[in-house]
Amino acid sequence: MTNVDVLFRYEQQPSEAAMFALGNLKEVYGIRRIEIDQPGKTIRVEYDATRLTPAVVANLLRRGGISILEEVALIAPQNPIEHPDASQPPAAAK
Repeated sequence: MTNVDVLFRYEQQPSEAAMFALGNLKEVYGIRRIEIDQPGKTIRVEYDATRLTPAVVANLLRRGGISILEEVALIAPQNPIEHPDASQPPAAAK
């Protein structure tokens, strides 16, 4: 079993029927946990990656009535760290 989290941004607040469908989504084999951040309009799903993919999870959410806009990266892109003196030319050898 390989547990993975995926984060989706949704467009509009889920209806009562969609919330009920989300409750039933926990019964899908491989779905471990669902967290909804209503102010941030995101849904985080923990699932078993040996059984499901992010595309399948998104499809299950859409079929449940959630208007998924996009998948959101959980890890911010990394920028290379510049040395503090990198902008200055190297010191001349004496």
